Amino acid sequence: MARKPRPYHCLLTRQTVNIFEGPQWFLEFGDYDRDAVEFEREEYRHSFGYPAKNLRIITTSDRQADIDAAIAKLNGKAA
Repeated sequence: MARKPRPYHCLLTRQTVNIFEGPQWFLEFGDYDRDAVEFEREEYRHSFGYPAKNLRIITTSDRQADIDAAIAKLNGKAA
């Protein structure tokens, strides 16, 4: 019997890696505990200087395909 997926929280950063594509969202950190992800978001803001507009927390199931699809959707790409 397949296990039931659990909610999984992901910290994404928006970065420009390819000037032809523009800014894209990338997975930086994930955890089942949202508080842990919120802590990491604050670390990225204060320690690494990321502006808040370039950080986002999303919640999906813990299946990698669901995480990848959510990120692709934010980037305007088909999963």
